Formats: sequence, C-alpha cells, structure tokens
Amino acid sequence: MITTVTLNTALDVIYQVPSLRPNTVHRIEDAITLPGGKGVNAARIIQQLGEPVTATGLIAGHNGRKLVSLLRQEQVGCRFTEAEGETRLAITVLDQSRRTQTELIEQAPTVTAEQLDLLEQTVAELAACSSWVLFSGSLPQHCPSDVYVRLIEIARRNGAGTALDSSGEALMHGMKAAPYMVKPNEQEACEWAGIAQDSSNRQERLHQALTAMMDHGIELPVISLGAEGAIAAERSTGSFYQIRVPRLSIRSALGSGDAMMAGMIVSASRGGSTRAMLRLGTACGSACALQPAAGWIDTDDVMQIGNDIQIEQSPVA
Repeated sequence: MITTVTLNTALDVIYQVPSLRPNTVHRIEDAITLPGGKGVNAARIIQQLGEPVTATGLIAGHNGRKLVSLLRQEQVGCRFTEAEGETRLAITVLDQSRRTQTELIEQAPTVTAEQLDLLEQTVAELAACSSWVLFSGSLPQHCPSDVYVRLIEIARRNGAGTALDSSGEALMHGMKAAPYMVKPNEQEACEWAGIAQDSSNRQERLHQALTAMMDHGIELPVISLGAEGAIAAERSTGSFYQIRVPRLSIRSALGSGDAMMAGMIVSASRGGSTRAMLRLGTACGSACALQPAAGWIDTDDVMQIGNDIQIEQSPVA
C-alpha cells in the first residue's frame, strides 16, 4: 500500500469559460467539483494506476466531509483527522480563448496541537503497512513549520520509504529530514541550496542544486522543469538524469507535479529502477496536463507518452 499525507486539503471547483472578462456575468455550464490538495491529487492518480492507496491528512467541516465522500466514490481509502472550521475551496477559472487559468484559493482552517498528535498516530499506523508515504503540499494556519520533519521521521521509523513534494518554508524545513525523494522546482531547489540565479549557467546551477541535495542525504532529488521535463540525480550510483518530454497540446497544468510524484512512487513500489520511476512519473505528469482537472490521467496517454520520453544518463561530475 501507498499512503499520501495532505495537511492542506481543498475542495477543488473548476469553471471553464469561453473568455474571462471583468464586470461581466459568466454563466457556467460545466462546473467540476473534485477532492483536492496535492497529496489527494496524487492518491487519486495512484488509484488510477492500480495500486492500493490511503489518503490521510486534515479535513474540516462540510467541505471536508464532501471531500472524503468524493474520494470514496473513486475507491480511494481515507483516514483523515478532523480540524476546526472548513476545508478551503480552491476555485480555478480556465479561460478557453486565452488558454489561461485563474485561481482563487480560500484560507485554510486552523490546526491544533491535539489534532497534529492524532495525525502523527495515524501516519505511524499507516506507514507500518505502507511501502511509501508521500507528504505533499503547503501547511495550514498555525501549523508548526517543522511538522514535515516530524512526520517524515515517524514514517521512516515505521519502515516506509518517504517522499516530499512541497514548497516555501514547508519544503525548506521538510528537507532537513532527508526524505528519500524530493521534487522541488528550479527556483525552490536553487534557493534551498543557496545558489544565486545568475551565479552560473543554468545546467551548472541545476547540477549544483542536485549535488547539494544528495550531499544532504537525499537519495533521489528531482527538479521539475515544467514543459521541458525534469532533471534528477541518484545518490547511490552517482548519476545525473536529464528527462525530456514530447511536445504536447496542454489543456491545464493543474496537478501535473502531483501526478509526476504519484507515478514515480508507484514505479518504486513495484520495484522499478530509477529510470523506470522517472519515466512513469514524467509520463503521468504530462498525461495529467492533457486533462481539464488535477488528479486525472488516461492510462493510454501515459503509455504513449512514456514511449516518447527521452532519458539521458551521465556520471555526477
């Protein structure tokens, strides 16, 4: 089994309009409501790839209960801890003519120390019967900035592989626990490593950031590069990997990073090599970008894109 942990869940509402115009009434014909949050998105992808998965984290109020109901309809296992208030709404407006997306995201509910204690117990129990635990997303209000450090250490002590996909302060603190796998973007990786954006050419900066993460104890750091693919390194073998994806007609980038991490962890849980992990992860991320909403893939798209992905391996300098 695979476990995903989402501290900052959301109920995603997606609107598509021909053209988004200010001071105008827009009548929505095809609204989509989905369970959301980075780890929740990843859990849904994992289920679609055919692996057993349990989503845990924090929910609150009516929106939280609806999120769980929607997940169960998709046959995703759930063991959430209830917080006070309401799970936030994350509203996305897709402008079809300009091919843009506008996001309106509510503030997250407040979390207490008691609720975090309950969540830690749940993570420990799930990690004991999971091959991997994926920690994803930002932190809710009043949540300690080092919470991912504690949770990663709990999962590791209970025998699970650990992966982190976050940003900002949560990422900076969480990486102190040296999870097996991380997936920052280019800016986040360079900031964490203390590398100035103009300090060297781009390839050198990326290699320096990957090397710094490996030196910190992270086995598989992956830096996502959006439509350009990704670059990664493997600590145990001393290799860099450049991953290039085919050109696609992207519909929405929502959740592509979550799908990428889901694919890598599914491959890892099946005993896949690093190349296999990177191929399935990148194929899932690209396939998700062909969908109008996060947390969805077409497995035929995944297979086709996977065949066209190019992975170049070179020794660490």
